[in-house]
Amino acid sequence: MARYFIEVSYDGALYGGFQIQSNCQTIQGEVEKVFETFFRTAIPLSGASRTDAGVHAMQNFFHFDTALKIEAKQLYNFNAMLPSSIAIHNIYSVPNDAHARFDATARSYLYQLHAQKNPFLEGRSWYYPFPVDMVRMQSATDSLLTYTSFESFSKKNTQVNTFECQISKAFWEQTADGLTFHITANRFLRGMIRGLVGTLLQVGRGQISLERWHEIVLSKNEQLADFSTPAHGLYLSLIQYPNYLKKIS
Repeated sequence: MARYFIEVSYDGALYGGFQIQSNCQTIQGEVEKVFETFFRTAIPLSGASRTDAGVHAMQNFFHFDTALKIEAKQLYNFNAMLPSSIAIHNIYSVPNDAHARFDATARSYLYQLHAQKNPFLEGRSWYYPFPVDMVRMQSATDSLLTYTSFESFSKKNTQVNTFECQISKAFWEQTADGLTFHITANRFLRGMIRGLVGTLLQVGRGQISLERWHEIVLSKNEQLADFSTPAHGLYLSLIQYPNYLKKIS
């Protein structure tokens, strides 16, 4: 028995999330279905980051165990059988105790906004035609690196032992289309990034002051944060692991 990681990307618009569910299509469900068809046996997958319904990923991972022969040329078969909205990019051989979720040392997300109506960005970016004060908004964003508790930006009905997160990078980038928010941390809470983006945009538009921003972070009250940002602007962009991933040949 050997353990493998598979690297995937996907457009989450048509799916009820990453993790398998009984009542809707999911990324895990589609990949497991292809594996079972190809190998003629069920191969359960364990995911790295459980993105919500409608959220996209440039990079996410599963791990699985099997005694079957796994070869790089099988990538062609897997991708031919998967929907066009899901792609498997690589398969890696890893130590038998490696874990796609718990071994991740950092995760990065980005959130895209466009300022002009654009049908080609619909479903991939949030149409946000409002001017913002970038200096004020970035000042609030910089403060994220000084905080460790983010209960204010965690949706309820989530089972976690701690609301502690170590954010190592957070910044806004002006793009040709509008704005992109970048953030990297060791872990994220349910709804955290959309809550941060929505509340930071309130700072940028002058709807709340910088002082009020800090009060919201410290309040540990999710009812004060703005979670109204749509899922389709959010992308899981990168997951970092220890140096043990080896591409199979």
